[in-house]
Amino acid sequence: MNLELLSRPIGAAKKARARIAAHLRMRAFASHGRRLFRDDPRYDLKNVSDGFASRIDDRNDDAEILERICAAYRKAEEEERMAPEQYQPPEPWQQIRRRNLGPVITALKEQDIPALRRMYRSFYRDACSTGILGAPNGQPRAYFAPKIKDAYRHFYLSHVLYRLNYWKSITGGKHLLRDLEGPGVGNPFGVVIDGTHICVGAEYAHYCSRRLDEELGTGSATVAEIRAGFGGIAYYLLRDRPKTNYVDFDYPESIALASYYLMKSFPKLRFLCYGEKAVTGESIRSADVVMLPFSELKRVPSKAMTLTFTSHGLAALRRESVSRCLQDVGRMTAEKILLIGNRGAAELASGAGNAASFPFALHETRESGWHSYKVSGAGVGGAAGLRDAAVVEQSYIRIAAPAQRAPGNSSPRTPSDKALVLKWAPKVRR
Repeated sequence: MNLELLSRPIGAAKKARARIAAHLRMRAFASHGRRLFRDDPRYDLKNVSDGFASRIDDRNDDAEILERICAAYRKAEEEERMAPEQYQPPEPWQQIRRRNLGPVITALKEQDIPALRRMYRSFYRDACSTGILGAPNGQPRAYFAPKIKDAYRHFYLSHVLYRLNYWKSITGGKHLLRDLEGPGVGNPFGVVIDGTHICVGAEYAHYCSRRLDEELGTGSATVAEIRAGFGGIAYYLLRDRPKTNYVDFDYPESIALASYYLMKSFPKLRFLCYGEKAVTGESIRSADVVMLPFSELKRVPSKAMTLTFTSHGLAALRRESVSRCLQDVGRMTAEKILLIGNRGAAELASGAGNAASFPFALHETRESGWHSYKVSGAGVGGAAGLRDAAVVEQSYIRIAAPAQRAPGNSSPRTPSDKALVLKWAPKVRR
């Protein structure tokens, strides 16, 4: 008996059952949200239709930007091939390259400006952003169709309103809805409420930028981000903190996309793309935004960054790459590190951060519920699922010297010899 042939219908049946189960969960959540928000003036299905309407911005010629991006991509791709194994992309990203990123990789390598322009001007809806962005529930046919069915609109609107309520709660109601307005680059989708287009993920990206602002305080700063995706958090940070220099470390395809998004969003800022200058303290300080491949972490000068952070970036690395990454981050960061991720990534980071040579101490830990069932609209498996869904924020501060750690004890100490651990989960409208 051919076991491979036998396994094919079994696998197809499992996928079919998974699709049916996902669809039933989607409809259940949509029904729940419809009941909960029935008296909410924001609950208008037209808000979803307006939010998903195509809005490609083709007013300006971006050929010069795209040519810089292509040149930087080719250099970054060459650098990655020569880099040690710890800096190589994990297998899931390699699979995304093979399955989804072929057209954009070809356009970048061959400097096919018209093809790259078509993809990037609608990257929110194009396969070139696979692994970073995607249609709700992974259903582009349902949401990018000329008309979205009511069940899908009910689901997405419920999802957004939960997250907007959570954003307002977790930020203390300090911000207006219009603060979530984005630059409109990349043909974003989302909802339109009170005239404000709120693209997918805007509330979380804005929250992360406010957390960074809280950590940085006043004054100028150089901030590095590990694996920034298309640059959503960076947009709000640069928009609201004009004295900030920003450096992004990521894989070449993501760096190329983020470069386009940020260069289009901030045409007056000074950008340094990879290969245009050597990576030195002076070249970093002379630019507003610096875009570098992940492997360049090993060359960044000591204490060149005021703060380094990542949002779910560690979970996307090879397991053996996390320790190497944190060693580089510890060397290049002068004051603070902010790590945001799921509990598994937080535990992995804590283990790597306990190394005797790591010059930072865990100062504060917070938990938030961005991925909980009610906030995200994604089902979780009981108490264990809730635990895994929690978002953990770890704030580290530099200590005078690693020798401050007690002999025989690998746990890091703060300068006051007392680590503060705070669990914070504000109440949300249910």
